[in-house]
Amino acid sequence: MEILGEQIPLRENLLRSLQAHRLMWLILLVTAFFDFASTLFFMTGIGINVERNLLVRWLATTLGIVPGVALAKCLQLGAAAGFAALSFRHSRAVLMLLVLINLLAILANLFLEPRTPLT
Repeated sequence: MEILGEQIPLRENLLRSLQAHRLMWLILLVTAFFDFASTLFFMTGIGINVERNLLVRWLATTLGIVPGVALAKCLQLGAAAGFAALSFRHSRAVLMLLVLINLLAILANLFLEPRTPLT
């Protein structure tokens, strides 16, 4: 694919990232699963209206808690694959950033108490 006059091999970049950063992809999948589970635990116990991520809250309100949160996690993994396909050189940094975001979300879901609902 040609973007801004530069030829970018999307499939090759993604496959190369999956091979070279296999452990990071696995860690991303594990943290995404635990973020999914902790978000379900948090939302079913406290409610959808205190979710801080607007996209997750909207999807959970529109589709239901389980399908909404699952779709949000799928979108996150799709974004990771898209960034890895665009740039192999930056794929490890993007994966590390998403793992960090997931870890922070897990900690927030399990240990932080919501102050007030967002309405």
